[in-house]
Parts: sequence; C-alpha cells; structure tokens
Amino acid sequence: MLLELDDNVINSTGLSEQELRIELAVRLYEDEKITVGQGGRMTGLGSIRFQQELGKRKIAWHYDVEDFEADLETLRKFSSDRSK
Repeated sequence: MLLELDDNVINSTGLSEQELRIELAVRLYEDEKITVGQGGRMTGLGSIRFQQELGKRKIAWHYDVEDFEADLETLRKFSSDRSK
C-alpha cells in the first residue's frame, strides 16, 4: 500500500519526508502496532539503525517471552547446523 500525504501537510510539520517517516514509525512502534523490522523497512534505516533511533529516544525494545523463545529456537537451529 502506498500512503500519499499532501505536500502542505508535510510542510506544515516542519519535518522532512524522512523525518516524518521516522516519527510515524517510532509512534507506531511505541503503540506496539509494528515491529522493529517493520519500522526499519518503513524508514529505510534497517532494523539496527531503527533500534538505535529508538535508543536515542529512550524507547524500550519490546521483547517478551514469545520473542525470547523464538530467539532460543533460532540459536538451537544455528547450533545444530554448525555441528553437522
């Protein structure tokens, strides 16, 4: 989906198009509407740089038990692939 905003709306914010993308992504992340990966894609920053942007703003990374278990499973698969 392509989201179009009127140039007057963008100009009225005092932000560049990229800054507006970041602000929107950060807010959506804070509201738990998008993931870090989605924020990284939305802003064009990538996941790591988007996480750094969140850190600069002192926004905690959403990481729950489900995320932890998924990471453990990934590590187990990685470990088992390396031992072959």
